[in-house]
Amino acid sequence: MAVQFTVAQYDEARAEAVEAYAVGMSEATLVTGEKNEADRKSAEYFVDLGVIWTNAPKSRLRNAARMRDDIESDFEAAKDQAEEMVAKLHKAQTEAAAEGDGKAPALSALDAKKNSTKGIRYRRIVLENTVELIQSDPALARDAYQQAASTGKDSINWTELSAILANPLLTRAKESRMKVFVGIAADGRRRLLTEDYAKTHTVQTREHPDEFGTTEEFTTTTFGPKGKTENVEVVIHSIRSGELLTMALDDLARRKELQAADNSVVRKLMNQARLPEFMIREARPKSSDR
Repeated sequence: MAVQFTVAQYDEARAEAVEAYAVGMSEATLVTGEKNEADRKSAEYFVDLGVIWTNAPKSRLRNAARMRDDIESDFEAAKDQAEEMVAKLHKAQTEAAAEGDGKAPALSALDAKKNSTKGIRYRRIVLENTVELIQSDPALARDAYQQAASTGKDSINWTELSAILANPLLTRAKESRMKVFVGIAADGRRRLLTEDYAKTHTVQTREHPDEFGTTEEFTTTTFGPKGKTENVEVVIHSIRSGELLTMALDDLARRKELQAADNSVVRKLMNQARLPEFMIREARPKSSDR
């Protein structure tokens, strides 16, 4: 179990961990070059920082604003130092390659800079959740990061750690009674609208096909990635944000189950269609079977 730091130990450990992050990510970006490895190393370094933050002196742990400032400072320092380190390494590799020593970097200097900090930027929300859990349940935050840092049977991965850290936020979001506006398409797709949706969209009304003769608002909005968008009609509803969040999470879970089931069906049907002359045996026969 990690020991709670003194103020001096805490600040020194933070600085060392940030430097280790910068060095490690520059190497993962330009030496290893594997995206999965860079993602894994980024998570690993942030777990190390999390262990330090959650073992801060009690005077820091009790001060929410100070803990946020510490974590925010380390977040920004990790980003700045990673960019600096990868720039130096990129320059050194480029100059060495020009002298015939090794290969030039596969990435441009700009792409290397972006890739070196991608893991930092993507984890900002997790760090915000860390700040909140430290304030609501510092012991749980400490235990969670300690489990993530361990290699034993009770170890947890980054996804599991993130879920623990996000729980206070998720609980509050589910309980929110704030009214929001959402456009729902006939196929179930949803688009969250701003309060001034009547100014940003062309809104029309029509009589709702029910026995009460009520009217409903509808408009057209876009769905899909850039370059492949489609205009879809949605009916506008006012609903509590917590209720909408619960609906969306339930649908996500259901779609995940459906996708897993459909993937199994597709895999089995494709295997059934395989012709014998194209099949490859799963393993070499044992000598006694030859």
